[in-house]
Amino acid sequence: MPEMEADLIIRTLHSPAEMRAAVELQKIYWGDDMSDIVPLHMLLSMAHYGGQVLGAFVDDRMVGLLIGFLGAKIQPGEPSNAASSLLLMSKRMVVLPEYRNYKIGERLKLAQRDYAIEHGIQLVTWTFDPLLSRNAYLNLHKLGAVGQAYQVDFFGQDAANPTLSGDRLVANWWVIHPHTQDRSSRAYGNAPVINEVKGGTPVGFELHPANIQLLELPSDFQTLEHTDPAAAGVWRSHMREAFQMLLSAGYIATDVLRQGEQSFYVFTKDDGSFTFR
Repeated sequence: MPEMEADLIIRTLHSPAEMRAAVELQKIYWGDDMSDIVPLHMLLSMAHYGGQVLGAFVDDRMVGLLIGFLGAKIQPGEPSNAASSLLLMSKRMVVLPEYRNYKIGERLKLAQRDYAIEHGIQLVTWTFDPLLSRNAYLNLHKLGAVGQAYQVDFFGQDAANPTLSGDRLVANWWVIHPHTQDRSSRAYGNAPVINEVKGGTPVGFELHPANIQLLELPSDFQTLEHTDPAAAGVWRSHMREAFQMLLSAGYIATDVLRQGEQSFYVFTKDDGSFTFR
């Protein structure tokens, strides 16, 4: 598949037949339990009322899917103008396993960014497991999203699907912010690493008096969950406490740095610009 990228077509889905294919594609990752699937009728409603259902095609075969819907950053019970905080909630992205090393997910997200800019939407947001270094690298480093909130057991401790277990980092993609539009200058010098990792296990962390701080994350958390659940639990608790400490101290996660086999979240002091303007 060396020429696959040139042959890749990303387009908006509209018809019931396309939505049926989108439902089947979701099952590749989420299984056959329809309680975990965005159903056909919901996909059609989203597509026709301001949401976004994107398909990635190679030789007329749907190999990737991205689902988003319009929302607003408002708090229940608090009066506010929803139109002034309009956002696109990126609910789900699925790529066939054999196509996952061809940047299809990144291409889908960039198409979503273009859609947001075209329609005057400043923010695209989604959640992801902060312990998955590959996802973190795509979201924060390649795309330029920032982590501004940490949600403990976002889907509940009794989530039926194990994919939904654990904490989530809220990725906010401010699509017209200079941080997102210009990714060329990112030098972190001698920024301190706040956590200590020995033998692949975190043993503590300490906040430093610096504007930029690094937080190491596990290189392959998914494998660790299967091979050593106890060690995975230590990492989960460690990252939860570190994120909560950093966010409460006025930092936000603005990048992911790779150094050999190691990956680090980059935290910088919140300058107040990552918000609706």
